[in-house]
Amino acid sequence: MEIISAFLGALAGGCIGVVVTCLAVAAKRADEQYGCITEAGRYLPETKDLPVRVIQFINADGIPLFSIPDGDFVVLTMGNGESTVSLCQYLDTDHAEIDGVKWQLQKFAVEMEKRGISFAPPAIRGVERR
Repeated sequence: MEIISAFLGALAGGCIGVVVTCLAVAAKRADEQYGCITEAGRYLPETKDLPVRVIQFINADGIPLFSIPDGDFVVLTMGNGESTVSLCQYLDTDHAEIDGVKWQLQKFAVEMEKRGISFAPPAIRGVERR
């Protein structure tokens, strides 16, 4: 009888050890998946709580026209009706990198006005802006 109880005790202890190990591995994978822990073991906030940086486009007089999120596009329309799309990266509240060129946003508006180029946000959900 003692041999059977020792065997059952070892079996139960082994099962509990496997369950605890599986839970630890699953928890580590979940933390890595959601980005809560870095390589060094430091905790970071989830990106869902971080504010989205917004590029506020203005006209030559400094009046706000529209805004787009960082990394979005702006549509440039030339005087002949030809349009291009330019990637915009946020630098600070007054500056953005538009197609790889760093601009002060009011100077960008002045320069586009001089060249006869209008700029607008991209169409929303497939609806064209006119």
